Amino acid sequence: MANVTRLQTSYTTLPVEAPQTAPPGGGMPPQDGTTGVSARQILGTLRRHKLLIGGLALVGTTIAWLVANQLTPIYQSQGELVIEAKASDTLSKTDGMTMPLDYQKMETEAARLRSEKLARITVRKLNLIEDPLFNPDMAPPPQSRIASVFAPVLRILRLGGEPPAPRATLDEARRRIAAMTPEQRERMYDQIADLWALGLTTQVTQASRVMTVRYRSPDPRIAANSVNEAIRTYIDDQKEKKGQDALGLAKFLASEIEGARRRNVDAERKLAAFRSANEMYVDSDSMTTMTRTLLEMRTQWLTAERAATEAELRVRNGGGVEGSGSTVLQEVLIAEKDFQALAAIFGPEHPEYKKAAQRLGAARARLGAERSRGGDIQKADAKALRDSAEKLKTELNKLEVLIKKQTEGSSELRTLQAELETSKQLYQTLLARLQTVDVESKRERTAEAEQITEAAPAVLPVAPRKDVIVLMAFLASIGLGVAVSIIIELMDSGFRSIHQLEQHTGVAALGMVPFQSNRLRRNSKPWLSVVDKPNSAYSEALRTIRTGIALSSADHPQRTVVVTSSVPGEGKTTTSLSLASASAASGARTLIIDCDMRQPSLHKNLGVENTEGLAEFLAGQKDLEELVHVEPKTGLYYVLAGKRPPSPTDLLGSLRMRRLLEQLAETFDLVILDTPPVLAVSDALLLVRQTDTTIFVVRWEKTRRDVATAGVKMVYEAGARLSGIVLSQVDLRRHAQYDYTDSGVYYYQGYKRYYGEG
Repeated sequence: MANVTRLQTSYTTLPVEAPQTAPPGGGMPPQDGTTGVSARQILGTLRRHKLLIGGLALVGTTIAWLVANQLTPIYQSQGELVIEAKASDTLSKTDGMTMPLDYQKMETEAARLRSEKLARITVRKLNLIEDPLFNPDMAPPPQSRIASVFAPVLRILRLGGEPPAPRATLDEARRRIAAMTPEQRERMYDQIADLWALGLTTQVTQASRVMTVRYRSPDPRIAANSVNEAIRTYIDDQKEKKGQDALGLAKFLASEIEGARRRNVDAERKLAAFRSANEMYVDSDSMTTMTRTLLEMRTQWLTAERAATEAELRVRNGGGVEGSGSTVLQEVLIAEKDFQALAAIFGPEHPEYKKAAQRLGAARARLGAERSRGGDIQKADAKALRDSAEKLKTELNKLEVLIKKQTEGSSELRTLQAELETSKQLYQTLLARLQTVDVESKRERTAEAEQITEAAPAVLPVAPRKDVIVLMAFLASIGLGVAVSIIIELMDSGFRSIHQLEQHTGVAALGMVPFQSNRLRRNSKPWLSVVDKPNSAYSEALRTIRTGIALSSADHPQRTVVVTSSVPGEGKTTTSLSLASASAASGARTLIIDCDMRQPSLHKNLGVENTEGLAEFLAGQKDLEELVHVEPKTGLYYVLAGKRPPSPTDLLGSLRMRRLLEQLAETFDLVILDTPPVLAVSDALLLVRQTDTTIFVVRWEKTRRDVATAGVKMVYEAGARLSGIVLSQVDLRRHAQYDYTDSGVYYYQGYKRYYGEG
């Protein structure tokens, strides 16, 4: 205590100095530190909120499972039938061939299968009027809401089931059905048919003649029976329709045959009357012969006409001898030749000349007589040729008139003949079709449709897909959990790491102090861990902070340290006491002073009474040596806050307080001042300019970023020399889940080897 006594005696001799100003660059440069989102950050978010996500997934999946099991299961059965237009169909116009069916035809048949008429027939065959699904009177009494909710669980545990309908209720319902009038029964069947038709569907494809019939129902047996009965009803309806069509066709054919017979008789009469009126008894072959005769006769007439014309021309030219080829003309020509030859030699008086003239005259006389006889013959021949040509002309004209008459009436004749032939063919066709109808009506009726696949009761329901519902609910719950986790992260306003703290405040961080409450024994204190467990992560964190304080100013030792925070509850006192204990345990003379006179807490941590302390010293009521005490386990010196004074601010800002700090800095190696929060009161702001350095404590996760930033700003503006910020009460396990450079620094397995519990 000698040093403490010396400090007391020399306290009044300390000079008064003006407060120092803030160090250069003391202004706070806060930073946003916004960075992009990485996959590690996303995975870290999911890992941190895995219990929330898992809980929501479990609750959502359980609710979906209960709801899905309350839904009525729907079973589906299906059957197939093939439809063909067969050649044996009496209405078909083909012989021995299968008519192709188009998509529209198949759709028409599908609509016929789903028709209201066949639905009424089917529900009657199935006797659905006594089925609980279609008649509520036959259904069992409904379960209570609570029982229906827990029915799936009871079914799994085999503790419950569907309660059967009481026998008395079923008998009473059957009696009511039997007592219905025909009109009431018909109306009820119509209602059941409408309800039943809602579950019936058909499907056809363009590539085949196969129709698929499906039915959905809560009862798999009803689903299978409905498909099979609907197909059978459709096939029976086709057979009945074919029988009705055959009977109607027979009646129609009988009336058509009678009409065709009458039309055939009328056509024959018209043809006979036309032939008689127009004398047209020749057929087409006779007309061909007549035409050929006409051509030959025209050739003969032309030949006779040419011969008669040539004969008449010879007669007019008088060329009877030349025409007949007589030798008299030759004699005349010879006589003329001889005469001309002698005339050229002799004169008219010469005897040879005269003999030649006589021979010429005699030859000419004979030629004239010959010509007279030949002209009569030629005239007779020419007349005979002309008469023959005229006769041929007359016959030719008659034949042309006959052919023209036949040609003009042949068109109408052919029309009448075609009508008669058509009438005969129609009559024969109708007779043949009537015979076919008679044969078909006596044979067994067959339908165009044939069932190729029979429906069977389904084992598993097709709806609702409980597995899909549960899976979707699970995924939705996971998504909701992820969304809530992201919202929580986005709404998180606290600091998660020293890296994040430095980014937002612009101040270097000295380190982080692990949270110790779950690691301590009963009635143990966190600040005692530095003595009990010097190699623990908690002790190492405090030593790191202490080293940071020492290195914050290499030229001037940091002996007086103010520890403050923004708001209460940030672990400021525990950090101050732990830091002081660590310093004392290392052998340094360390003093801690509780400067929070308004809400003192140092005495509670040390387990002593706060009867007197700093307040009494600053008020001049006590000497300092009476107020300094030693914690026996750590060797730490401490001064309590004392009783609350009227004005703590005046005492802390007094000259006496300033001189006390200066003297204590000379006496102790380290003096730690535990001060009030800066946003609550201004007490700490009065001390930050009077000490060597300041430590600002921020609670991990709890302290809001804006609050911490405002506190740091106030400390800077007060002129403090801020060594750094300490992140207190860090949950190491959760801290390791964040994607920061310091995440898990005290938690990784490799790091944990460096720390121990002893």
